[in-house]
Amino acid sequence: MYEFLIARRYLRSMRRRKRVSFTVMVAAAGVGLGVAALVIVLSVSNGFSTLVWDRLLGVNAHATVRKEAGQRIEDPEELLNVLYAHPQVTAVSPFVASEGALLHRSFDDEVYSAGVMVRGVTPDGLEAVSDLSDYIWGGALDLGPRESEGRGRVYGIVIGRYLADQLGVRVGSEVHLWILPQEIFAAQTRFRRYVVTGIFSSGNPDFDSGLAFVSLAAARRDLGWERHITGVRLRFDDAFRAQETSAVVEESARRLDPALAVHPWMRDHGNLYFSIHLEKWASFLGIGLIVVVAGFNIVSVLTMNVAERRREIGILKALGVPPHRIGRIFTWQGLAVGLSGVLLGNLLGLSLCWAQQRYEFLKIPGDVLITQALPVEMQASDFLAISASATLICYLFTLFPARDAAALDPVEAIRM
Repeated sequence: MYEFLIARRYLRSMRRRKRVSFTVMVAAAGVGLGVAALVIVLSVSNGFSTLVWDRLLGVNAHATVRKEAGQRIEDPEELLNVLYAHPQVTAVSPFVASEGALLHRSFDDEVYSAGVMVRGVTPDGLEAVSDLSDYIWGGALDLGPRESEGRGRVYGIVIGRYLADQLGVRVGSEVHLWILPQEIFAAQTRFRRYVVTGIFSSGNPDFDSGLAFVSLAAARRDLGWERHITGVRLRFDDAFRAQETSAVVEESARRLDPALAVHPWMRDHGNLYFSIHLEKWASFLGIGLIVVVAGFNIVSVLTMNVAERRREIGILKALGVPPHRIGRIFTWQGLAVGLSGVLLGNLLGLSLCWAQQRYEFLKIPGDVLITQALPVEMQASDFLAISASATLICYLFTLFPARDAAALDPVEAIRM
């Protein structure tokens, strides 16, 4: 390991020469800034990804069991028993889904209306397959019937925050819901009275402006169904393995009815899933160019050092040191500069990310995103990938001056 000792000696000698020492510091700082930028950008990307998935999967299930042609499931009991017993399914919730319209008459007789996607669910099932209760902004997740003043029993309805603003309603307001019949020749449905018992704010504008939850019994009543359901929503142990798990569950379901299919959440949100991952690694490659540019500074430092050490290199070769060991001296020297930059960059990136997590000094306007502070999530795998990539880049840039040093002719080098 005398190559490493010589490389360390060369680095120490650079400190006495201000110009060379400054160049070394610039090279290390360039690598450090590139690494710190990568750490920060990937951590912010992770934070946004986690925030989006939490909000998306907080309202949606991991998978949905439906019939291929969109038909209703006539007798769901046997299917529910099979799904409950499946080892990879942690929660099951039957539901009825249909398009509909909501009306609200204000105190000044102004009528507000909005189209909605209606989901008839059981409160226990909804809480089992989603985290909607965590996003209740006002009221409660209460869908059961209640006595209305002189008007009999009225079911509760839970709607999104934007939808509530559009209709001008609040918790306790009375609305009228019309559900679109599912069959062509079905009996015409009519508007039914509901009371707004809860308002949720998931942070997803599509959900918050166009989704309404009613009880499964109320949805069946409005559609004239008895035991029928549209499908079953499922939750798995691992949401990001929903594709593979859905295929296994589908095999079991199709033994009961070949028309049944299990759709993982990626099917409806696959483009978002792909684009977030693509953005993360595109950022990695783009900002990684900072490290590449810093690598050229390492080349210039080593090239300058090789030129100044030509006579010493010639003496080492004359003493019988093999060319590859000569090259290794400068490889170690370049790696020392690069690794110091990698270490400083990791510390800087870690410190800034920790400070953002702890103090949330970077704020975002509430109307722009679903969070008030810039989200940050540090992952050990990102630190390892960044450090390994930066070290590899620095190593590759050391090969050029190291090769030149190894190729020097000892006689000519000593004569200079």
